[in-house]
Amino acid sequence: MEKNQYEIMYNMEDNYWWYVGLRELVLYFIDKFTLKKIWPMILDAGCGTGGLLRRWTAYKAYGLDISEEAIKFCKLRKLNNIIKASICNIPFKNNSFDLLISLDVLYHIGVKSDIKALEEFYRLLDKGGALLLNLPAYDFLQSGHDKVIHTRHRYTLKELKQKVKKVGFTIEKISYRNTILFPSAFALRLIERILSNKKREAKSDLRSLPRVINEFLTQILLLENRLISVLNFPFGLSIFCIARKQ
Repeated sequence: MEKNQYEIMYNMEDNYWWYVGLRELVLYFIDKFTLKKIWPMILDAGCGTGGLLRRWTAYKAYGLDISEEAIKFCKLRKLNNIIKASICNIPFKNNSFDLLISLDVLYHIGVKSDIKALEEFYRLLDKGGALLLNLPAYDFLQSGHDKVIHTRHRYTLKELKQKVKKVGFTIEKISYRNTILFPSAFALRLIERILSNKKREAKSDLRSLPRVINEFLTQILLLENRLISVLNFPFGLSIFCIARKQ
C-alpha cells in the first residue's frame, strides 16, 4: 500500500462505511463462533493502523504488520503488542493463538505465497482455533484503487475455499459480501476502464464522503451483516470466511 494511505486509514477507519461494516461483521462472528475461552489469545495478522486491534485491549491480543508506517500509527493508538513481520514467516510458536484474524491482507503484492501464509496461520492456531479472513473478490474488478493499495490478486469464493481446505482448515462459514453495492461498483469500474487514461495517476477510493452518504452506505452493510449471519450471498465485492483448525 502506498505510504500516504496509512494516514488516510488511520484518520478514517473509525467512521468510514467500509471499515464500520467489516468491523461490525467481524465482532459479531467472534462473539458467535470463536471466543470460547475467558482469556483467548488473538493475533491480527496484517493489523494496519490498529483500528480493530484496539478493541481487544481486554484480551491477550497481538498485532502484526510488515509496514513500519502501519506500526507507527498503531503506536499512536497506544498499542504495544505489535510485531513487524511478514505473514509468511510469523515469529510465534506453534499453537500460540485461539483466534487469528487477517482482513484484506493475503491479496497484497508483498505476499509471495498465500498458501504459505495460510500454512503459517494453521501452524499458529491451537486445536479448535478459528481463522477469520476477508478478501477482495474478482480480478475483473481491479481498478486504480487496487494499484494504490498494491493488489496482487482478487479472489473467487471457490478459489479461496480450495486454498483454505488445502492447508487443513475446516470451513464453517464462507460467503461473498458487499453484494447490494456490487452492481453499482461493477458499473463504475467498467466506466473507469473505458475512460481510463494510462498516464493518469491511480487514485484511492478512500476519500471523505458527505455524512448522509456515508451513513447510507454504512446502513447497507449493517443490513447485509444481519443477512449474512443466516445465509450466503452468491456474489459480492468481498469474500468473508471463517475456518477452524480441528
